[in-house]
Amino acid sequence: MPARRAPISPRTAFLLVMLVLLGVFVLTRRAQVAAALHALRDAHPVTVTAAVLASVATIPLSAWGLRLAAADRIPFGTTVAVQLASAFVNRLAPGAVGGVALNLRYLRRQGLPMPVAATTVAVDRITGVLTVALLLPVLLPFARGSGHHLLAATLRRGPTLLLATAIALLLVAVLLAVPRLRARVRSARRQAVTALRSLARSGRVLRLLGASAALTLTYAGALWLSLLAVGLRAEAALLAPVVLVSVVGEGVASAAPTPGGLGATEAALVSGLLLYGVPVDTAVAGVLVYRLATFWLPVLPGYLALRVLVRRQVV
Repeated sequence: MPARRAPISPRTAFLLVMLVLLGVFVLTRRAQVAAALHALRDAHPVTVTAAVLASVATIPLSAWGLRLAAADRIPFGTTVAVQLASAFVNRLAPGAVGGVALNLRYLRRQGLPMPVAATTVAVDRITGVLTVALLLPVLLPFARGSGHHLLAATLRRGPTLLLATAIALLLVAVLLAVPRLRARVRSARRQAVTALRSLARSGRVLRLLGASAALTLTYAGALWLSLLAVGLRAEAALLAPVVLVSVVGEGVASAAPTPGGLGATEAALVSGLLLYGVPVDTAVAGVLVYRLATFWLPVLPGYLALRVLVRRQVV
């Protein structure tokens, strides 16, 4: 009598689905990868290495921010691995939805109640928005034509933001309409408010803003180094505009309806660099190298990190 095959576990099935999605994603975007590798061929290797190291540094900085938002109740090393895995799952879903879901799952596994976990992730995200709001007044005086470019980027994000707001309001209306759910909402609200008050009293707000600012500026540094690697002259006058373009470009990436903001981010970055006088060939090549370092290179390590985390039931 033939031996019966053991059924595939849900964790194994999930990893197989992720692997298939990764293969489909890479195959359908092989033209972008080829273009990035072509740009890399003529780039300065030392500066490219520095750009890659800046990209790598964004992972622990992201973990630091989430850990601060969670009141240091999660281990730093494991959180770094989760953020690396988030870099992978964010390539498969638009608007960083995959990373948000993975972080929520991780925080729940660490014992945080769902309202507290959701508040932690929301605080981490909102801190990023506040950081941008604080950086813009510093950057705008150094960058000509900024108002027009930022307005155009905001208008492109408008429909996505309106849709997200409409969905959130609809969910709130449904929850408040059902008495049993309404009681759960009140309980969740109390836990969320308690978590926010604890954050405000702990003195972690400034550290959170510092971690978020470091993350934002590290991405900008990776873009600056990528441009230097393909021949941009290191002029101090271009530094603030490049940081501004990076901030706007990453904002477009988070709001674009494509996985990882692919396509929309490259267009926003290149158009922004052209606005500030960067030659078109340099802008295109630099953005390709930047996206190779920050978007494509973390994919495989992120998948491997996800495999380990799933098998260890961390997420």
